[in-house]
Amino acid sequence: MDQKTFHGYLLSWGVGEEKIDSRINFVTEIEERLKSQVPTWTLADVNCASAQSIVNTLIDRKENSLENLQTLLLYAQMIGNDALYVVIHQHLDGYEVIDNLYKKLGQVVGEDLRDIVFEEMPLPPLGLSAREKSIYTYRAMNRLEEIFDSGTVREVIKDSLRDLPESMYQTNKKYFDIDCNKDIDCYLLKKGSRFLETLSHYKNENKLFFGQEIDDQVIAYVESNKEIGQGIRKGNVIYETKIPYNTKAFLSEKDPEIKRYHYCHCPWVRESIRRSALKVNPVFCQCSAGFHKKPYEVIFGQPLKAEVLKSVLNGDDICRFAIFLPDSASTKD
Repeated sequence: MDQKTFHGYLLSWGVGEEKIDSRINFVTEIEERLKSQVPTWTLADVNCASAQSIVNTLIDRKENSLENLQTLLLYAQMIGNDALYVVIHQHLDGYEVIDNLYKKLGQVVGEDLRDIVFEEMPLPPLGLSAREKSIYTYRAMNRLEEIFDSGTVREVIKDSLRDLPESMYQTNKKYFDIDCNKDIDCYLLKKGSRFLETLSHYKNENKLFFGQEIDDQVIAYVESNKEIGQGIRKGNVIYETKIPYNTKAFLSEKDPEIKRYHYCHCPWVRESIRRSALKVNPVFCQCSAGFHKKPYEVIFGQPLKAEVLKSVLNGDDICRFAIFLPDSASTKD
C-alpha cells in the first residue's frame, strides 16, 4: 500500500496524527494476510465475497471494531474499490440497530422481560453477514411477537432504532428557522433542490452516494417523484418516499421480489425479502418511519407521529411514510 498517500487521506478526513500509524498498520496487516493466500493480492483486488471473508476474519480475531471498519472504508474509498466500499458501508450503516433494540426494550418492558427475549441470543458482532443479520432479526422479532402485543412492539421501534442525535439536524433547523422564516413549504422546496444538487455532485465526481452509483437515470427518477428527497405536504401531513437503496438495479430489474430487494435500505431485514422462510414482521419498518420524522421533530422542537404507508418488506413496491406536523406548523393553506 502507499502509506504516504493514505496518511494524507486520513488527515483529510480529520483523523488525528496520534491514530494514523495504527490505522495504516491495520490495513498493512490485512494486505499481508491476503498475500499469504495469493502473493499478488492487494485490497484493490477484493470483490464482495472476499470482502465479507476479510470481515469474518476480523470478527474471529476480535478486530472488528468500529474504528477498524471505518479505516477499511476510507481505504476502499481512496483506492476506488467500490465492491469493498459497499460491503463495509453496509456493515457500518445501521450497525447500532439491534443494540438499541436491546436497550429500548429494557426501558419499555423492563430488563427481566428483555432478557427473556434475548435469551441465548447474544448481541450480534459488528460485521455480521447480511444473511445472518436477517436471521437474527427474524428470531428477535418472532420472540417479541410471541411475548408482547403489537402496540408494545411498535412502541419499542417507533422512534427509530438508529442513533439520531439532534446535533445531526441543526443545519435543517437553520434552513427552516432562518432561510425559510419557519415556512414549511419553503423548507421542503429548498430541501428537494439540495438533494438533487447532492446527487448531481456525486454523479459528476463519480463517487458512490451511500453505497450506490448515481447517473442521469437515477436523477431523473428522483426528479419524477417530489416525495423523494423533498416531501409533499397535504394539510398537516408530509408524505415522503425513500430513494431506492440501489436505484440503478431497482430500475432495471423486472422480477418484483428482486426489485423490492434492491429498494430496501435496512441491512437487518434486506435479505429476508429474498428468503420467504425469514419473513420479518413489517412493523420493523416503523424504525424507518422514525428516521424520516426525526428532522421535523428537531425543527419543530417536539415529538411527532409517523406512519408507514407502504414498505417493500410488506410486499409493496416502494417505502412511503406520513409525518404528522404539529398544529403550530406554518403553512400557506
